[in-house]
Amino acid sequence: MNALEGRPRSFSPSEDLTIKQEILLSLAHARLGQPQLASEELQKAQHLADATRSPLESEVARTEGLLEYRSGQQSSAESSFRRSLEFARRQKDLFIEATDLLNLGAVALQTEHFDEALDRFKASAEISSSIHANLFLEEGLGNAGWAYYSLGDYEKALVSFQQAEIQAKSLGATDNEILWLQSAGLSLYHLGGLKQAQSCYEEALRAADASHDTARKAVTDTSLGQLLLQLGQPDAAKARVDEALKAAQQIGDKASELDALFLQGQIAARTSNGADTERIFSQVYHDAAGTPSLKWETENAFADLYASRHDVRQAGQWYRRAIKTFETQRSSVQDEELRLPFFANGDELYRDYAEFLIASYRSDEALQFLDGARARTLKEGLGEPEQAAHVQPETPSHTARRLNAVILFYSLGPQRSYLWAIDRNGTHLFGLPPEAEITARVKSYQADVLKSHDPLHENNLEAQWLYKTLVAPAEALIPKESHVFIVPSGSLNDFNMEMLLKPGPSGSQGETHYWIEDVSLSTASSIQLLSRLSPGKEIAAKNLLLIGDPTTAGNGYPPLPNAASEVQSVQKYFTPGDRTVLTQTAAVPVAYATSNPEQYSYIHFVAHGIASSLRPLDSAIVLSPPHADPDNFKLYARDIIHRPLHARLVTISACYGSGLRNYDGEGLVGLSWAFLRAGAHQVIGAVWEVNDSSTPQLMEQMYHGLAQGEQPDQALRAAKLSMLHSQGVFRKPLYWAAFQLYTGS
Repeated sequence: MNALEGRPRSFSPSEDLTIKQEILLSLAHARLGQPQLASEELQKAQHLADATRSPLESEVARTEGLLEYRSGQQSSAESSFRRSLEFARRQKDLFIEATDLLNLGAVALQTEHFDEALDRFKASAEISSSIHANLFLEEGLGNAGWAYYSLGDYEKALVSFQQAEIQAKSLGATDNEILWLQSAGLSLYHLGGLKQAQSCYEEALRAADASHDTARKAVTDTSLGQLLLQLGQPDAAKARVDEALKAAQQIGDKASELDALFLQGQIAARTSNGADTERIFSQVYHDAAGTPSLKWETENAFADLYASRHDVRQAGQWYRRAIKTFETQRSSVQDEELRLPFFANGDELYRDYAEFLIASYRSDEALQFLDGARARTLKEGLGEPEQAAHVQPETPSHTARRLNAVILFYSLGPQRSYLWAIDRNGTHLFGLPPEAEITARVKSYQADVLKSHDPLHENNLEAQWLYKTLVAPAEALIPKESHVFIVPSGSLNDFNMEMLLKPGPSGSQGETHYWIEDVSLSTASSIQLLSRLSPGKEIAAKNLLLIGDPTTAGNGYPPLPNAASEVQSVQKYFTPGDRTVLTQTAAVPVAYATSNPEQYSYIHFVAHGIASSLRPLDSAIVLSPPHADPDNFKLYARDIIHRPLHARLVTISACYGSGLRNYDGEGLVGLSWAFLRAGAHQVIGAVWEVNDSSTPQLMEQMYHGLAQGEQPDQALRAAKLSMLHSQGVFRKPLYWAAFQLYTGS
């Protein structure tokens, strides 16, 4: 403060040094809570910069943005930061460019434009890394983590937070190290790693106490309190939230105080559920108007509160308000890839409202509500037709009747799960165990299959438990030889239910058999998409685009010895004039687009496949390296979605064609999803690594069935049964159950 008072002006520095001095004085006044003086100093810098066309114009604009940001003028701040960015790019000043991108990201994050924020933070981190500006790199990584977190992509958020923590530690930035530790704990919490999250929070809290960091202590105490409440320890949670409120009020941090107050209301709802609870939520709701995420959480909390009091009217209104707030925010995310994980933010809202509807004896309404939330990004990409005002949407039972099928719709949840079985006569609801129990059994059984076990001969108990739990409740509705559509949830998305073991009469081992022996299975993303299917409708063309048996030299993927025989066995079912076959050096990624794939009714790939869990649209079919561009040998899912298709069937005869990443509400996203998104009617993809010896045999059998007029689900099932009934090793589900049929529309 003394340095600002009576500062000497007896010296005559250069004009740029004067501008720099005015900028620093402006920032100093701002930090001392003197906005008028800060503005006056900045105006002096601006006048001098304008008069001299100084290269410091970008710094003046950036400082103006910082002052506006501090005073809550987000729109003006964004304009100033953009102006600074234009100057910086014109002057090729990477340091200022990285700073401006960080600031623009902060504005976008503050206004909850998360996809814009992510782009800006990533761009800043890339520039910062190239010029070794490690402080900016740390901030860019950490804030990108917050953008991912806000979009519901907790896996990517965790990676970004961990990278930022490493940078902060190397820089000795204890304050930020605490921040990224606490943030990593939040991601782990949402990913279900509660004990790991608790360790992160406790480590961050110890560091905050040691460094007397009251702000970080307030945030971390709230996060730890939320976790303790989730673990069923309300008294311990209350102790933490009391500390958080005290710390937040001490430093006047309204945002942290609001978060702590909301948690206080949640604790009160669990323990007393009295008028005090309603008062706390009302206060939070009033102050959360500009924060959509806290707004919908509070609306949902109100709904839960009224539901617990059996006030059906009020509860229903608040649930619908919460969902409307969430949907409005989701619609603001323009990037399709970023919309994929966003539903994770609202999964609890939808589940709570569905539970409310079921408890109110409105299970059919709950089904249609949950189904409407399924495959949202896929349906939006395909362009759902607008219903005329006088046309009522088709009911689930009408869809089942028209398709002459049974639909099994699953909804897995932390406390309880549900199965809706839909046949031509109506819908039937069955309660199932919690998601964790089902998932543990699924993973255990799938692990046995991948170890090449023989579940039928070993009388695998997990396979029988899963059938008894997931299918047997609806068994009376599923006659032998039924066509069954599975609309999966959670861990069922990458699990082939054909390999469930159905016990024989009275549990007789001799009669136990795989469920595929009784039914034909297809996987669907939602009942709404199924309602657009036209049963038995044939596509007039019978032509084939076959791409495969690529060259592998130099790209790190081993040769596929049986790829050539698979190409031969598939193409023989099409006349030379009705097939385009691209192999070896002709099987390059660009050949897919230049072949006009929209004109083919059958598309078949024989190649390696890779699936990305972190970025599912980076999943790819590995083809031949082009001579002119040897590094460009992958056909990516993100490119596939931009080529509209009309294919009756796309077959990805490759490993992990179905993908590895399961999104709440969207299902498994990878190559199969990309082809459905492009418009394919049906797609065959693999949920695990496929065998190069058994796959050509399976495909030959399937195309033989298609040539005989069988539907894709019938032909694929017959091919699998042929292998299952063989006496060799191919009878094991490892070899025939990898491939699943996905139905689009």
